[in-house]
Amino acid sequence: MKGRKFKFTFNLALVIILFVLFTGISVLNSVFLSFDYLVGVMLRNIVEIGMMALAVTLIIITGGIDLSVGSTLVLSSMIGGIAALHGGTAVGIIVSLLIGTACGFFNGVLVVKIKISPLVTTLATMYLYMGLARSISKGGSIYSHAGSQWLGNSEIAYIPLQIFYYAILALVFWFVLSKTTLGRKIYAIGLNENATAFSGVDTDKVKITIYTISGLICGFAGLIWLGRFTSIKFDAGTSLALKVVTIIVLGGTSIMGGIGDMRGTILATLIIAVLNSGLTVLNIPITTQTIVHGVILVISLVSYFILNERAKRSRVVELKKSEK
Repeated sequence: MKGRKFKFTFNLALVIILFVLFTGISVLNSVFLSFDYLVGVMLRNIVEIGMMALAVTLIIITGGIDLSVGSTLVLSSMIGGIAALHGGTAVGIIVSLLIGTACGFFNGVLVVKIKISPLVTTLATMYLYMGLARSISKGGSIYSHAGSQWLGNSEIAYIPLQIFYYAILALVFWFVLSKTTLGRKIYAIGLNENATAFSGVDTDKVKITIYTISGLICGFAGLIWLGRFTSIKFDAGTSLALKVVTIIVLGGTSIMGGIGDMRGTILATLIIAVLNSGLTVLNIPITTQTIVHGVILVISLVSYFILNERAKRSRVVELKKSEK
């Protein structure tokens, strides 16, 4: 019986990148290895972005995109904060989740029913939700309430509670994408939406569902964000969408749709967490940090292209051998 051939996958490349970055930064500054810094700073600071990246991965695999995630996070947490002032913290939490869900659903309806490009749709709603947040808050800050403070600042065994939230969500999204019928439908839509529709799949329902899920996760992430920072302004989510998309693309999900997995997104989230915190602990200027992020992303895209091309060639060779 022939032994299995070693397969160098893109996810393995991400693991190597993560190991090299972590080891290199740890050697340069041992503070990076401390439990308080790893858990209380590095992992804690990436949770909200990581959560949204999980949900948006589903959207990008279908060939769509959601650029409104940052504005949805801000709007939902702001309205929830205002609701908490008048109806209590439980009402604030429920309202935040409902607003986030409604924003996601609205995005999905525009994309599916009005047939507007996901890029154009979510770019427009990004500014719409930001404008609403600014109008509602009158340009000022909205402050946290007891529920959001508990979600954003509680700990279990010295580990911030939101890290457990992320771990649970990562497991759920991995299971949904890789082990369920919904996951197979998401991949099918990304590969060929028309053929998937002709096969009997309600593609409109699937797409609206995943945009709605994205909104719900943004609402939940907004609660954590509000509790962690104690207040939020209308422009707090301006750069979040770019960070989310960077993680997803770094994780190997194709913006053309049909290719990607949740493990890649999770590994990319950890890489960005190490990179962000590592460059900070090494006192690297913010301008240089931006350049490093760009270089890492370009390298990941080139690596993904090379590995993908090799995989295609190997499949062609296997097909030719099987035909002989």
